[in-house]
Amino acid sequence: MSSSYPTIPSRPSVPYVSTTCSKCNAPLEFLAPTPVPRNSTILNIQCFNCRDTFTHAFYSTQVVGGTSSRSAPSSGPSTSGNSQETARRTRKIGTDTKPLETGYYELLGVPIDATSDDIKKAYRRLAIKFHPDKNPDDPHAEERFKEIAIAYQTLSDPALRHKYNEFGSKESAPEGGFVDPEEVFGAMFGGERFVPIIGHISLAKDMKAALQEAGEEEEEQKAIQRDAKGREILSPEEKARRDEKKKKTSAEKAAVRAERVEKLVEHLERKLGIFAESATSPNDMDVSQSYKTICHLEAEDLKRESYGVELLQAIGFVYASRAKQFLGSNHTLFGIGGWMHNVQGKYHVFSETVSTLRSAIELKQVFDQIQAAEAAGNLSPEEKKRLEDQAAEKGVQALFKGAKLEIESVLRETCDRVLEDPTVPRAKAQLRAVALQILGEAYMSVRKDTDAIEGANEESEYVRVETKSSRKRDSQSGGGYM
Repeated sequence: MSSSYPTIPSRPSVPYVSTTCSKCNAPLEFLAPTPVPRNSTILNIQCFNCRDTFTHAFYSTQVVGGTSSRSAPSSGPSTSGNSQETARRTRKIGTDTKPLETGYYELLGVPIDATSDDIKKAYRRLAIKFHPDKNPDDPHAEERFKEIAIAYQTLSDPALRHKYNEFGSKESAPEGGFVDPEEVFGAMFGGERFVPIIGHISLAKDMKAALQEAGEEEEEQKAIQRDAKGREILSPEEKARRDEKKKKTSAEKAAVRAERVEKLVEHLERKLGIFAESATSPNDMDVSQSYKTICHLEAEDLKRESYGVELLQAIGFVYASRAKQFLGSNHTLFGIGGWMHNVQGKYHVFSETVSTLRSAIELKQVFDQIQAAEAAGNLSPEEKKRLEDQAAEKGVQALFKGAKLEIESVLRETCDRVLEDPTVPRAKAQLRAVALQILGEAYMSVRKDTDAIEGANEESEYVRVETKSSRKRDSQSGGGYM
């Protein structure tokens, strides 16, 4: 394809560092020194704008462009080595055993598995050595002393050290900051107030683990031999290692889920106890009315959280359906009422699974559409933004549907544990089930404030399904109260 512009000459990619002048705040770039300095080396940079000279603490992770093999020598003992540099470049999120970057450890001269005492001793030694009062003739002593203090402050705090290991220092942060999947899920879907009800969503932890392992898997795939059909050729040792890793991961996930369910059981038992410990019978109208009021007030308060209405309706559906199944199994002929609710519950799980898969497929189709348009070169900025916004919306929908499937699974186990506790008398278990149904229906009844203002009568999928047939089923099967 011809162009109206003349041929433009090129130049080799040159390693450079982006920073900001500390005098006039002008953004600028400078060529990376050769040979590459040690991490934390203080450089004198002249600003192109104000012409003043300012100091800059250099780290190899700041270098952009040039060959990927450039790396800075260590300023102290380090266990990172070449493999650590490779991991640093490829992995998206580090771990405590394989940090994303090791600059602070190198600055203090300690290994990545250093103890708190090791870090404290190293800091004291360096702080004395580089204290400005001890180095009055060194114009860079104060800057170096600050860098040492920042490294110590980060590595001496377990929480900050964990964050540093995962995401690196502020110097290497991407534009817009780091994105922690667990924090995003926690803030997006319910926030802290829903944790006692649904626990921490494990899907976020799984995504984070996948990002942590992505780079390692890329390196492993390069080293794996394949046959003529592209299938992996694994040695017995490698196969055993993979199997052991899968078993360990499965065991860890099972332990986390068990602990999560245990906490949710304790919380739900306390909440249902407000009714179960006060009601004289399942048909105690005074206690029932008081408990309904409490549940509705709680629901109206929780619905203001992020995705509050959607979460409450999902939680309420599980609560109500498990309560009706329990009551129907124990108070109808041959437990037919419970069997009917069990079938309905299984159908709901199936339909939700299909819906989640459909959302994931729709999201992939949008990404494929963007990729195809970019390859064809006919994607305008406006169309690209529209497709990206559409992908973002569908991405959030897919994430929520996936999280909802997980939440409902955990809550079903929690409800069964609460209702089927062998240490609880059947009469009290029945009262728990009645309370659980009341709580569930209160959660399912919430509406978004905009809907209430507009006087809309549309209900969520959960409410539509239940209001059409629940009264009829309950009157036929005896599987519900109130």
